[in-house]
Amino acid sequence: MSKKYTIRDIARQAGVSVATVSYVINNRDDQRISEETKKKVRQIINLYDYKPNSSAKSLATNKTYTAALYLSHEDSLYKRSEQLHVAETLSAVLKRHGYHLLLQDETDISQIDYTDAILCYDTTTDFFCELGDKNLIPLIAIDILIDAPLPIFFQICTDYRKQKEQADAHFGADNYVYCCLTPNNAEVRTLIRNTFQTVSFIDRNQDIPSGNIVYSQSSMRTLLPSGSLYLPCDTHSKMEQVFVCMELAMNRVPDCAHLCFV
Repeated sequence: MSKKYTIRDIARQAGVSVATVSYVINNRDDQRISEETKKKVRQIINLYDYKPNSSAKSLATNKTYTAALYLSHEDSLYKRSEQLHVAETLSAVLKRHGYHLLLQDETDISQIDYTDAILCYDTTTDFFCELGDKNLIPLIAIDILIDAPLPIFFQICTDYRKQKEQADAHFGADNYVYCCLTPNNAEVRTLIRNTFQTVSFIDRNQDIPSGNIVYSQSSMRTLLPSGSLYLPCDTHSKMEQVFVCMELAMNRVPDCAHLCFV
């Protein structure tokens, strides 16, 4: 029977450390490894037909390099489109940092022990808190605001105050309607209402108001009049901040901001 090679065998043949092989396997761009070394490691992996398992991939760092993402079930095609945009951007950002994204079924909120972090996007407070009660790994809230002790988790939310400043500069102070898809999180809905003088939460075509309109969600571009002011949220920067918060939470870094507006 042919020999089953290990990650240590690959490291020895390549003349590098086990950690370096692990970094190459996981496509870690945050490590300084030359392209020549990466190419050599990959060639040896291919030569020996090495199939890394989950324990080998996490040997150097004791991580699974996966994150779980929970999304709410949505009937609205616009909200589903926005969810897809967020999930695709988040997946691309995590992949660049060597992580894989797993989509979770919101009907199953049992304890998770196969990921490094749990991410929730635009869920209700009750769902988020119930999920937190069942898990002991880092929990990240994306466009969710929770009135609870912050050291438990991180929150990353759209910076609506910055959007208001841009809208005021364009149309004049409060001379417009801010339109957005109805958030599932009640605290986010309250924040939006408290930020803008006039708000329209849109679920159907007939909900579209008249006059000056401001919006920031890409899925609404074909829904609103062409003269509307589009202030796109930098989703990529927001997801990068999600990763930063993941790293802080996984490393249990103390005394850092747990609420970030992007």
